[in-house]
Amino acid sequence: MLRLLLLLLLLLLPLAFAAPLIAQQPAADSAVVDTVAPGLVHTYVVRQEGPWRAHVVRVDLRSGQYAVRSVRALDSLRGRETVSGMVERARRDGRNVRVAINADFFNLGTGESVNNQVGDGRIWRALAWSGVPRGPMRSARGQFGVTRDGRPVIDRFVFTGTVHAGSSSWALDGVNVVPSNGQGLVLWLPEANGRYRADSARTGRELRVTVVSGNWRDSLMLRARGRVTAADSVPLPANEGALVAYGFTAARLDSIARVQGTFDVHASWLPSVGAIDQLVGGWPVILRDRVTMVEEAARREFTVACNANVRHPRSLVGFDADTSHLYLVAVDGRSAASVGMTLVETADFLRGLGVAHALNLDGGGSTALVVDGRVINTPSDPRGERMVANALLIEERRRPK
Repeated sequence: MLRLLLLLLLLLLPLAFAAPLIAQQPAADSAVVDTVAPGLVHTYVVRQEGPWRAHVVRVDLRSGQYAVRSVRALDSLRGRETVSGMVERARRDGRNVRVAINADFFNLGTGESVNNQVGDGRIWRALAWSGVPRGPMRSARGQFGVTRDGRPVIDRFVFTGTVHAGSSSWALDGVNVVPSNGQGLVLWLPEANGRYRADSARTGRELRVTVVSGNWRDSLMLRARGRVTAADSVPLPANEGALVAYGFTAARLDSIARVQGTFDVHASWLPSVGAIDQLVGGWPVILRDRVTMVEEAARREFTVACNANVRHPRSLVGFDADTSHLYLVAVDGRSAASVGMTLVETADFLRGLGVAHALNLDGGGSTALVVDGRVINTPSDPRGERMVANALLIEERRRPK
């Protein structure tokens, strides 16, 4: 009997020492799949290579059950709000929001997003060229949009507006934004919330206008009010606006001021993909036709090494080759469980999911992915979910009663 007990001890002793070692080993790679709703699938991906933890939501666009919407924090051009806060406001408005993710980079002080934004056909902000951090260089950052017929698109869009009056026309260079190079004709509308339309470096002259009728999906009909004056920051009442000329465009404004009666304003975008109903910015485009664009982005979008080549939490949007499925992705970072990804690692990860075209959104502490009202990733900001400038929402379309 004693011999049998000694034999058992000898057999169990190595296992006793091995147990703590086994417990310290990382879990295997895994993917937990959850169908949130028909055509809406959430996958939690664990990769030990990083280590990485990522949440992927795939949206089936073929049935037309889901709509993609671009929304502003606080429904304002300035100010910040959490993604879950934007979802809650939309739900109070009767919208069934199933998924949401943070979108563009923004000014931490004012909450203004860096790039263009269109929501439900309404232009919040549009510019012919977007500046790059700490400089007025003429470039264009990547953006994600949805055309009027519901097709997702990713490109470096620039705004090309036109003012028409009779047989005359003039170029319109932006909406609700001071041009980074101090040159251009810009239409300011009440959404600008009293932001300074000129400053010491970029003085401007303005012509007040009344919005007579129309919308950005077709054209805005305007009428001049008063005379050309120095640009200021007085808030614009509802149905009023201001055409502001910066630099050499002053002659355009003087010509428009002489127009008798109404004139109309049209919006378009280059490269042309048809009418755009939803648009948000990002930085940079990282996949095009399944080809990694990260190296090219350093030249085309002036990415910086501390963003591109360092592992960070990431927010991403993309779609497959036939535009049948949309992907919203949040990669956790800055923790022992998930260190985050570089842009090259992110592009490789997305391509492995079947994504053909992808855009990097604002990441770091801003990364937040919301499913059915709950933040499902782990934000890296010490205070939790960060207030951001805008978001993309996936909503169930309202059915006719």
